[in-house]
Amino acid sequence: MSRNRTARAKQFSKSPCVKEAHTLKAEAGSHESPLPMIEGELSPPGQPVLGLYLHVAYMMLMSSFEARVGQGEITPNLIGALAIVRRVPGTNQATLARMIGIERATVGEQVSRLIRKGFLRRDTSPHDARSYALYITRAGERMLEKLRERIPSHERDVGVRLTLEERKQLRALLDKFVYG
Repeated sequence: MSRNRTARAKQFSKSPCVKEAHTLKAEAGSHESPLPMIEGELSPPGQPVLGLYLHVAYMMLMSSFEARVGQGEITPNLIGALAIVRRVPGTNQATLARMIGIERATVGEQVSRLIRKGFLRRDTSPHDARSYALYITRAGERMLEKLRERIPSHERDVGVRLTLEERKQLRALLDKFVYG
């Protein structure tokens, strides 16, 4: 393979998974996705390997997210908890875990990280002294404001190959895939 083609393949993304996919594409001399070749080795003909596509898409999104959205201030797994506490002030960790759909211990770690960053505060619940109520802080509000400024352009850029209608359709399909 020529150096020029290898360089072009590596420039696409910092993500190792996406780099590998594009290197395969360059080696195959194709302008199409190399993922069907990988998929063909993993499943019977006509049977999609959704995890493969979701993983490569995730890696592409995350390589852009850190630089453009999170900027070392917040990670994607903390954003959901912060946004839900903003929408449902006074919620407790058990309810938050159910709403997000993850284990209570994981939510507990997320909440602790958000408290350490100054984005949330945990108060004794006014309804149950054995429980805590979660509230967003002013710093948490400012972080959500930053995210509302940063996310739209990031989403447009990473979704540039899709029309708005296709992005909405993909969102609906992913929602169905995750939540039924």
